[in-house]
Amino acid sequence: PGVNAQVTDSGIALLPEIHVGLAVAVDNGLMVPGIRDAAHRDLADLAAETTRLAAAVRDGSILPDALDGGTFSVSALGAYGVDAFTPVINPPNAGILGVGRMRDDVALVDGQVTTIKRLTLSLTWDHRVLDGVPAAEFCRTIVTLLATPSALD
Repeated sequence: PGVNAQVTDSGIALLPEIHVGLAVAVDNGLMVPGIRDAAHRDLADLAAETTRLAAAVRDGSILPDALDGGTFSVSALGAYGVDAFTPVINPPNAGILGVGRMRDDVALVDGQVTTIKRLTLSLTWDHRVLDGVPAAEFCRTIVTLLATPSALD
């Protein structure tokens, strides 16, 4: 809950709704439409809404209200070959998650050298809202859910 927050004139507001902003590159910059009520959607619906919003941004048909109200954002540069980066928070939100590319890597598992898939996540957060340990716990939760996608449905 601490990650889904905003800094306001009155202080820190923990937000009851989860509207995930999706960073979408356009020719002259970046637009961030919001996936409304993300916590109440299944994976198929999230994927479809992500595709729909990104297409609407790119073809110029996005409606202005779709660009307002994000409570937390995700930016993915993996498709551009980027392994890791530091995303910039979209004010007044308290955080943004950067997603790098999925890549093959070498690892030592049970004493044996093997290849594994590796993905780098980069969380940028506002320290006025969240300290390092809760931010790390949030990242650990994401990693756990990505390792067991069936837990997401």
